Amino acid sequence: MTDLPEPLLTISHFARLSRLSPKALRLYDALGLLRPAQVDPASGYRFYVAGQLEEARLIGLLRRLEMPLPQIQELLRAPGADRAELLAQYWQGLQRGMREKEGLVAYLTGYFGQKETQMFEIREREVPPLQVIGKRGQVHLGELPAFIACTFQELQRHLAAQDAPFAGAPYTLFYGEVGADSDGPVEVCIPFLGQVSPGQGMTVRREPAFREAYATLTGAQRGQVQAILTAHDEVAGWLKQHGKTLARPAREVYLQPQGGGEGERQAALEVAYPYWAERSRG
Repeated sequence: MTDLPEPLLTISHFARLSRLSPKALRLYDALGLLRPAQVDPASGYRFYVAGQLEEARLIGLLRRLEMPLPQIQELLRAPGADRAELLAQYWQGLQRGMREKEGLVAYLTGYFGQKETQMFEIREREVPPLQVIGKRGQVHLGELPAFIACTFQELQRHLAAQDAPFAGAPYTLFYGEVGADSDGPVEVCIPFLGQVSPGQGMTVRREPAFREAYATLTGAQRGQVQAILTAHDEVAGWLKQHGKTLARPAREVYLQPQGGGEGERQAALEVAYPYWAERSRG
């Protein structure tokens, strides 16, 4: 007995059954995400079959989670055993993003309310001359943590290959604003001892001594957007209050590795602003 072919469904009929719009189906076809079962060569009309409804339903559900279409395509092409893990990774990313947004709302609420309570103690210190190796990048806010982690590992491997030990805590310099619409640039730096030749895209230089004001964040605060932004505000405000001018880009100094299991109350991050002592330089 010969199996009969599935009856063809017009795009409008398939759209009603799948609860996807014809416009969305045309987009999914153009992207190769959900191809029609058949396209009439003369008219260009698209036709689907009932067997495609399950995939269409999954696409619709994943879009309700605001999953980007390229990620949906990756998930649906993955082996069945890997799909749940890909979905879990995406959901964890959404949760991280929501926590960041909650931190931003808390920060802006305090900013608009002009809260007088200071969160951090601002200290001063002398930073000695250091040799540093660094690598710059232009990244937006969502890309920043991954860029810092990957670049730090690259610099760390480069120093290890040349037997050059660390001479201080690694840090990131912020040459410009990093946000949704601005991309820095930023530079990940590691102070080191010995002689090192730079790798591709890296620079090696000697930083002269300078003085800076800084605030220290704990392991718990390090993961809070509100705390980091507040630390930047308070250190910058301290400079203004004491008649000091920013001399170099602001730094974030990593006392503990990201995700290194540092205690919640242990010092993990410093927000530091190098400064000139006088109000103006003339």
